[in-house]
Amino acid sequence: MDEDLDLVSKLGAEEKAVAEFRLKSISPDDGKYGKSADRLRDYLSAEAEWRECVKIQSFLLEVRTSYGKVRPEQACEVINSSKKISPLNMSLLEEKVTKHDQLAVIEEIGRYVKPETKALLHPGTTSYDILDTARSSLLKRAWCEVVRPEISNSIEQLCNLAERSMNILQVGRTHLQDTSPVPFGATLAGYAARIANRTELCDKYFNALKGKISGIVGTGASIEMVIGKDKALDFEKKVLALLNLKPDYTATQIVQKEAWADVGHGLTTLMHVLADFTNDIRMLYSSAIGEVTSRDNAERLGGSSADATKNNPIQYENITGKVAVVESGMRILYEMIHSDFQRDGRDMVQGRYQPQSMMTQVFESFSRLNTSLPQLSINEDIISKNLESIRRNPSEAMVAILRGESWIHSKYGIGHDFVKEIGKKAKKESRGLTEVALEDQEFKLLYDKLPVYKREILNGKLENYIGCSVEKAIKNIDYAQTIARGKQQNG
Repeated sequence: MDEDLDLVSKLGAEEKAVAEFRLKSISPDDGKYGKSADRLRDYLSAEAEWRECVKIQSFLLEVRTSYGKVRPEQACEVINSSKKISPLNMSLLEEKVTKHDQLAVIEEIGRYVKPETKALLHPGTTSYDILDTARSSLLKRAWCEVVRPEISNSIEQLCNLAERSMNILQVGRTHLQDTSPVPFGATLAGYAARIANRTELCDKYFNALKGKISGIVGTGASIEMVIGKDKALDFEKKVLALLNLKPDYTATQIVQKEAWADVGHGLTTLMHVLADFTNDIRMLYSSAIGEVTSRDNAERLGGSSADATKNNPIQYENITGKVAVVESGMRILYEMIHSDFQRDGRDMVQGRYQPQSMMTQVFESFSRLNTSLPQLSINEDIISKNLESIRRNPSEAMVAILRGESWIHSKYGIGHDFVKEIGKKAKKESRGLTEVALEDQEFKLLYDKLPVYKREILNGKLENYIGCSVEKAIKNIDYAQTIARGKQQNG
């Protein structure tokens, strides 16, 4: 046996156990993308939820001290217990003993505090005061602390690449047909700005996530029975402030889920913009165009199990494919908006899936992009070669110039119709468009009066025909970098 291929033997016991668990996992988030998703486990996993629930119980007692309802040492007891509690034991308690998640939290904390302190837990609150609030807190933190920085890295890389490639003139393509040129850097700058715009909207949506500490039907009556009359609103506000959340005053037994759908919408449109970019790169990567490649893939080759010399755009294909996976989560989020009266149990299962899975896929996609962009190689010679046909046939530029001169041909009519007829002849004879056009005396008279830069465009100097694209690109880069570098503002 080739020892270089026996990778299992090189794993430690814990590494092997984790790897085997991931291999048996049904979800690709663990089975296929487990390592890249590791940074989100402290926010989006079941363990993270258990720990956040304990934190919220400790905050409830901490705030109650200010109302004289709890002694400071009792609040400290619960805070200290959070260092000892076992998420696994809470999970087992729910499954085998309490049959309820928040009762399991109380029992687990109760193992480490005095009975009279345990009796102070869960003060007039319902389970979804704790769980919905915990999820809002964790989702917001996951975005701010993990996902957004990864996206900011991508934006910065795109801006840097745009600046370095601003002088590379690339054939423009509409309807998959070649036409007038664009600076390659301007295209990248546009994508950077579009991703930045979606990121800015996601900031808004995640900052709008709210919590609730208002009891079983949201009236706050049960809270007042514990904290004191007319103190429910103040108590809720103080507890949620410790989690950097605002109260949802429309809450019933649950936090209303429109805001979660907004988060999902932001993530989905962000992924669609990213996929628009990666799909363009995927096509530029194709054998037919060949304007970009990846240095690491080109050196390695073997991207196909059948053709050992193919250089497949694997990373960009994977990212492009993920947009449908992210979008599919919206069906669940839209359904979570519905509740029969003050609450029903449908969102109990739905909330375990989304938007956590959507966030994981978005994060994994941008992580993948951040490893791919440094390897992106621009084939300038091929870009130049692909542009040559437009230099010989600047038909759109010629139409624009003739329109600018309000020119009408005596036989063919307006400039557009003239260029169409001349273009047919140029293609048939395999000659340059301007060369053929200059054989027409009416056009020749106009041509001789044109400014030098316009004549140069007609003779293939397309560098003169990029308009204000560079100025727009600079604005896009400035905006994108502002968003990427701007500190996430918490609502």
